[in-house]
Amino acid sequence: MPANRALQQRIQGCSLAAFNNKCIPLLHADEDEAEPTDAAQYYRALNLVLTGYDSATGVQYSIEPTRNRFTQDRIVTVVRDYDSLISFTNWLPIIKDIYIYPVSNPVDTLTSNVHLKVPMKIHQHQAEVLVHPHRVPNICLGIMGVRTKVRLFFPALYDQNDTKASVELTLEQKTAIYEDGLLPTLNKHNPETVTNWPTSYTSALNRARKQNNQYQHRTHPFPHMMIANLGYDLPRKLANKHAWARDMLFMVQVQGVKEANQHVPDDEDEAAGALLLMMNDLHPALRREPNCWIDVGLELSEPGFSYQWRTDSHSDIIEHFTCLSAAQAARYVDRPSRQYYRDVSAGLLHVSGFRGTFDLRDEDPVYIQIYTTDKALIQQLDRGRHGLTMSGKQVLDGCPPAYMQRLHDLYFDAKEHHNCAARIELRVRINQATTTLTSLPERLIASSILAFDRKDWWQWRLVRLQGFSRTLSLQNQTHGELRGGLDALALSAGLWWLTNGLHSRPDDGSAARDIMCTVLPLTQDYANDMLTIQPRRAMVEHGDSLPFCAFGAYFLRTIIWPPTADVPRMQRGGVMRNSTFKYVFGMDYEALQRKFRPPAYIPRAMVPRARVGTQKGFSKRHRLDDPAPAPLLADLDIDLGGGQHDAGEDLPWDERNDFPPELEEDPGVQLTKLWNQFCCDLLQKCGNLKNQPLAASHCRLTMEERLHVTEDVYKDMNLAMVFHRVQWKKVSGQEWKEAFDIFFPPPKAPLRIQPQNYPSMEYWVKWCSMKEQLPIATANTIRNRFWQMFKGLMWVPKPHKDRLWKYMVNQDFRTFPPTVLDGSQSVFWGDVVGEEEEASEEEDGDEPEVDRREWVNGIAPIPDRILLREEEEESGSEIDV
Repeated sequence: MPANRALQQRIQGCSLAAFNNKCIPLLHADEDEAEPTDAAQYYRALNLVLTGYDSATGVQYSIEPTRNRFTQDRIVTVVRDYDSLISFTNWLPIIKDIYIYPVSNPVDTLTSNVHLKVPMKIHQHQAEVLVHPHRVPNICLGIMGVRTKVRLFFPALYDQNDTKASVELTLEQKTAIYEDGLLPTLNKHNPETVTNWPTSYTSALNRARKQNNQYQHRTHPFPHMMIANLGYDLPRKLANKHAWARDMLFMVQVQGVKEANQHVPDDEDEAAGALLLMMNDLHPALRREPNCWIDVGLELSEPGFSYQWRTDSHSDIIEHFTCLSAAQAARYVDRPSRQYYRDVSAGLLHVSGFRGTFDLRDEDPVYIQIYTTDKALIQQLDRGRHGLTMSGKQVLDGCPPAYMQRLHDLYFDAKEHHNCAARIELRVRINQATTTLTSLPERLIASSILAFDRKDWWQWRLVRLQGFSRTLSLQNQTHGELRGGLDALALSAGLWWLTNGLHSRPDDGSAARDIMCTVLPLTQDYANDMLTIQPRRAMVEHGDSLPFCAFGAYFLRTIIWPPTADVPRMQRGGVMRNSTFKYVFGMDYEALQRKFRPPAYIPRAMVPRARVGTQKGFSKRHRLDDPAPAPLLADLDIDLGGGQHDAGEDLPWDERNDFPPELEEDPGVQLTKLWNQFCCDLLQKCGNLKNQPLAASHCRLTMEERLHVTEDVYKDMNLAMVFHRVQWKKVSGQEWKEAFDIFFPPPKAPLRIQPQNYPSMEYWVKWCSMKEQLPIATANTIRNRFWQMFKGLMWVPKPHKDRLWKYMVNQDFRTFPPTVLDGSQSVFWGDVVGEEEEASEEEDGDEPEVDRREWVNGIAPIPDRILLREEEEESGSEIDV
């Protein structure tokens, strides 16, 4: 029978440890090899983990984390520290060497909220205005050590009416900072080092640009004894030339140094010593600045236990550390606000930290946050999130998904070794650093912290994670229409949301709210304390049902299990919006349907990147616009002539026939471009395996790479660098010459029936046009030089008179890799002809005699060894799809 919820259920409260002890035997019952797996018990276990409902007993478990409150005296370890520092000044408060960026990294631009307001002069001749710094245009000037950044802020660029404006400076503004500010200041105070700096911002960008068009953000040191001069002259030199640079401010930000200055609380001397240690690289006068804030932290822990903050203690903590009354603090945490964020821990609504911003008295903190140190195991800044996350696409692949297995290993190890400490941090002005948060009253500790046994805490996460991963495995084992159903995908999206919320603050954006409304129980009781979305007036007026957690944790509503449905799914209810599907899975619902129910064609998304479309149209121009003339073409003293000319001023511009710009170039350059186009066109026309749309192309180069090909590619004997599969043969000098005659037909050669490929290659059209317009002697001279260059190549495609490439098995050729059975393109392998032969050909102008002393019956011997990369030889004929 399916493990679905009964109409009449009995609610039973339990602790975290009791729930773990109920789930673990059921989850691991299938590990007994002596007994066959009981499918009903397996689904019962998963249903219990995901919904909290035991279908066998009819009991709905309600998690009560407050059973782990402080009920007796405990030995609590308390440590005080300073974590971060932020200052805004019109001078540079640094006394150590600074390392300046010629080209700053946009990642270092301040774009995230630092939870405070700074007075800045937005308009000239007007009073300062309190603004959020992350909304003011700024740039990172440099760094001091690993943890300290120095930024420049430009209040005059701030637009109060456009809160979504970019804070990244424009190219012109960055150029002005470098050329009108930094370089003049360096020339004045440190001229000996200017020779190491680029002469302009454009030069700095060119130097920093790497081959993949990314930038290398290097730094240059600036000595500490001249930093005061830098802080004085830089803003003045900029303001003298640019109005937007007036009233510039320096921001110094020190981050994440709490482990370096931990000290005993309740000791003002220890606190003062730790502060001096933290500010060792900063000017002492900074302690008197009004716009300098520091994060003071207090950390509470106990060996063998995991400390967590109670949700119902938030208002008490705020009341204790601010001037707000109990009623004001309660309203602060109860109503929806952009100033207060609750961070639910491990999917338990009674367990959470918070982040709160305050604009009260000067002696009150501007920012308070409480959290626990278990986030240290998954802390990672990635795409705006501060912890490891699983993408929706990963949910749809794997049994279980690989990410979940790695997370399981992390939790399992933490269960044995990682204690969690509870932390509280207050951001206060620097003059209050030594007197703030020197202790925490025992009464407040007892009413605010829950103490879980370390194994129980991590076991709860392991149990939940195993339930999520096993359910997704059941889903991913089934393909077809049911896997892509609305309710099955809703369950997948819910498990994605729950998994990421196990160790980070659950996502509560628009898409996440849509998921909550789809997978969580709903209610119209707007006074319910367990609502996951705070009701707004419009919701109440429309009678909207809102998601809530009736049983202490993020338990899902009813799930349909096998054998009722082959694929586990949510019971039919709400349907997610199409935008939610795209947010979670990276594709809309129709695309997901095509993924699980393939249509009668192959979607383009399934075509591997190694497959390059065949260039059936006219070939593209070679990308090297200004090549140096090839050595064999540089000394040619010939006239390539020109086309018909009519530049009469009486004609409209679109009818004038001026000389094309390339005819004004040196003949050597024009012919080098033609030669490069020849090398490029050959590979542009290289195609794909017939009737195998998912196979990699014969040529492994992308189309963009083919457009940059020069003769160097044809001088490299490592064919594995160019082809995924190829047939090759070493040929005689006569065959090499015949190939050249096909590529570059001689003047007055008989015309042939229209071939394939050649008429759509730019080099072919230009060569045919050139040899017909030029005198025969001139055309033969050019062709003779091309022949000498052609002999310097190590391989070329085997040309045919009716088409360039043919894809068929040729028994006279050797195949690479040897496992290839389908027809692939053929190439000739040739030798470089000696200098004496080249000289005789240049003198006679006739076809050179080929030295056959190293040949047997006119055919060169097949080499015993070809320089191919070993890993390419083992890779097979096609790329895995």
